[in-house]
Amino acid sequence: MTTDTRRAATEGLLVRDVDAHAEAVETLAREGDDRVVPHLLDVLVVDAIATDWERFGFPETMRSHDPPRYLELPDVRWPGVTDALEALTGERFDSDHAWVEWETWYSQREFEPLDGYDEWKRRLYNTYLPPVGALLDTDPIAFDLRDLRWGNCDPSFLAALNEPTLVDPERIGGDDETTGAGGTESATATLDDDDTVFGIRVQGVPIAVPRWLLFPHELLNVTVDGVPLSLTFCTLCNAPICYDRRVGDDVLTFGNSGMLLEGNKVMYDEETRTLWSQHRGVPIGGTLVGSERSLSVVPVSQTTWAEWRNEHPDTVVPTTDTGYGYDYGRYKGDLGIFRHYWDGSAIQPGVSTAESELDEKAAVYGVESGDAALAFPIDRVTDAGPIVGSLDGREYVAVETDVGDVGVFEWPTDAPPATAIREGRVIDADGTPWTFGDEGLTGGTRHAPMVPAKRGLWFAFRLGYEEATVAE
Repeated sequence: MTTDTRRAATEGLLVRDVDAHAEAVETLAREGDDRVVPHLLDVLVVDAIATDWERFGFPETMRSHDPPRYLELPDVRWPGVTDALEALTGERFDSDHAWVEWETWYSQREFEPLDGYDEWKRRLYNTYLPPVGALLDTDPIAFDLRDLRWGNCDPSFLAALNEPTLVDPERIGGDDETTGAGGTESATATLDDDDTVFGIRVQGVPIAVPRWLLFPHELLNVTVDGVPLSLTFCTLCNAPICYDRRVGDDVLTFGNSGMLLEGNKVMYDEETRTLWSQHRGVPIGGTLVGSERSLSVVPVSQTTWAEWRNEHPDTVVPTTDTGYGYDYGRYKGDLGIFRHYWDGSAIQPGVSTAESELDEKAAVYGVESGDAALAFPIDRVTDAGPIVGSLDGREYVAVETDVGDVGVFEWPTDAPPATAIREGRVIDADGTPWTFGDEGLTGGTRHAPMVPAKRGLWFAFRLGYEEATVAE
């Protein structure tokens, strides 16, 4: 089989004709060339989700709805693609989630695709995933398209929650019964003491965003006391990261692109259609690439509603009266695959694993400086007390905070090192107690400001930065 024949067959995968797809797949499998594995893997994912939306669609609350119309079209099928991958690689996966196993397997290997793969992949997305492909149809791109995966959704199905009303917690369900998108009534959900919330303080205003409210949106654009924010949540990295949406003289509005890069959410802004890394907060595709613009991080605490309310009794919350008609309460106790994913051993497809001092899914808080990051394992901080580390000439201390989460503080260079936590206060080597305040720790006349550390799983830091180290 010549290279021209293989290239013609990969073109056949893009034709809107199921018979042409079957013929192209058979041609690629017949004599074999593993340079077409990336092409086959890409169409396998689209095929698997399109043929079983009720099981694989995302977010889960949308599985009871019809799938996006573009997935229902009769030509969104590639018969024989799994058999072709088996013939080319000698691998076989038989579970109900075989396409996920194929993605995971693929992520641990290097395949050099046929020339022209980048343009081919853009055309695949434009043809069969048009809302996603329209965002990928941009230049320049600062990443390898082989590392980009479709995340089972698009900007409309995983829709950002924009400017919900902030209310007293007692009024989280709104004052009136409302009807959401599609004419369905929103199910009410109330805050319970053990609910996980993401706590933010802006201009002295405390806000608690229930995880169950954010989950089916994964992104919240909200303005607090004149400060425009985006609370972003990559469920696969378990990373709630809040950004100030002001970039230069502009205020950006962020959405979910429906794509993942090395296991991390890819966002976009509606104003310039630039693609952004959720974890880094930097542009990775489009007009702002190379502009040296980035998003400023706002600290987030992940804790329980009881812990946050105890320290911030005047907190406000977003109303569930969002107009979407979602049953937000379903995400209180049933997080579907994520409940098992966060606690299990499975690795997110798209993540290339490596030997490391931490488990890939160890939960950490990290601080960054340029292309370097310093990570503090959360379980070590909560089990052993203060952990100290340095990055770019600055000393940091990670401790368990007064709201039951981990905070990272920049430690004064002239202060004795932090050595213990006792009765809710940090104790330094001289025995001086440091107390928690709104902006950091205070010990005598010294102050250690809280820094905007990012929470997430270790692999997001390891893959997202040129150099990622772990504080001991």
